[in-house]
Amino acid sequence: MKCIPLKQATTLMKQMLKTSRPGRLVLLTRKKDRSVTLTITQQRVTLVEQGYRNVTTTYPVTVGTAKHAAQAAFKREFPRSHQVYVGE
Repeated sequence: MKCIPLKQATTLMKQMLKTSRPGRLVLLTRKKDRSVTLTITQQRVTLVEQGYRNVTTTYPVTVGTAKHAAQAAFKREFPRSHQVYVGE
């Protein structure tokens, strides 16, 4: 796993949602007790939050609400983090 700045992680997440290419992005805190997993397939975007909230939500790829939900989850799970781990 690679540790990157929080701002770079948000940019990576936004790029992934904008291109809608199939893939997976896992972001973890330094203690690895909270995570946000973003999985994009051909038809849907799945957002999994583990930590403060344990929720799995699914959105269609064409709807822009997935981007807003991912940003809200990101702020909720990493409120005071400066560095996050990127996993696969």
